[in-house]
Amino acid sequence: MSEGPSIDIPTTYTAVRVHQYGTSEDLKLETVAMPTPGNGQVIVKVAAASLNPRDWLLLRGLYPFKRLAGPFPRHLGSDFSGTVVKTGPGSSRFHVGDQVFGLQPARGLFGAFAEYFLVSEKALAVRPHSLTHSDVAGLPIAALTSLQAFRDQAKLKPGQHVLVNGASGGVGTYAIQLAKHLGATVTAVCGPSNGDLCRSLGADHVINYREDNFEDQIDSYDVVYDVIGRSSPAAAKRCMTKYGVYISTIPRPAVVAGILKSSIKNMFMLGRAQNAYIIVVRPDADDLAILAQMMVDGTLKTVVDSRYALKDIKDAFDRSQSWRARGKIIIDMEP
Repeated sequence: MSEGPSIDIPTTYTAVRVHQYGTSEDLKLETVAMPTPGNGQVIVKVAAASLNPRDWLLLRGLYPFKRLAGPFPRHLGSDFSGTVVKTGPGSSRFHVGDQVFGLQPARGLFGAFAEYFLVSEKALAVRPHSLTHSDVAGLPIAALTSLQAFRDQAKLKPGQHVLVNGASGGVGTYAIQLAKHLGATVTAVCGPSNGDLCRSLGADHVINYREDNFEDQIDSYDVVYDVIGRSSPAAAKRCMTKYGVYISTIPRPAVVAGILKSSIKNMFMLGRAQNAYIIVVRPDADDLAILAQMMVDGTLKTVVDSRYALKDIKDAFDRSQSWRARGKIIIDMEP
């Protein structure tokens, strides 16, 4: 099959790359050659991207799947929204001019912090015209992670009680809204200055982590969703119900050990025990479409902490690594 239609695009573009593991000072804005899309791939002109902890974990060499990111120099950035400007052979879902958003799978080569981005069309969904690029650029990793954690791993049911640890960050702000949408009672754990934000997103209860430790509560939560990795299955054991589920986004050793222990225990008790999981987000176009429709319907929104131009990417990384961001950090490619 011949290559799909395209419009005039430059032969080079600006992208964020790193040549070694390090800090935000090692981020480089470099001119790179425009790639040729392969089978089932498209080139997207990026309008907005969002920064996630895995971006700076990859920068620092701490990302668990760093070997999947390819050799140095490495491109960074996963979440994005923009316009399809070129399609490769075998591409049939999207055409030049389509407005799309999505994320690069972990096994793919990152690169959303750039003027253009090569990505599989299977990882894309249509951006509704009523939503801005910034609205949907924040969704992919953070919102998909929470949706898949609650729906697929916790199998969350209406009336159950969910605790979100790290509720004011990018993943947490979506988690509150999605848990409420699924009919749960939500307790948000956050700092003293973020309680009102969490309540505005639907949290029924708020715990100030500086004053109270949620792990000291007894038989309170059906699901403990730890998005900052500061708890563990063992530490959260007392506060979960008999069949409670602990889910973490960060594979710390204590979390991995707890997951193995719970798996063995459930094997002998035929599933009648507490359980623990690590959630690894799965790129899914249908799930992205679900989230976008929720935004159109007004049941989900992106909380934007701050916005940066591509040239200020170092400042954006420093903001994310501070763990003080309230919601998503957006990288704007266009004025």
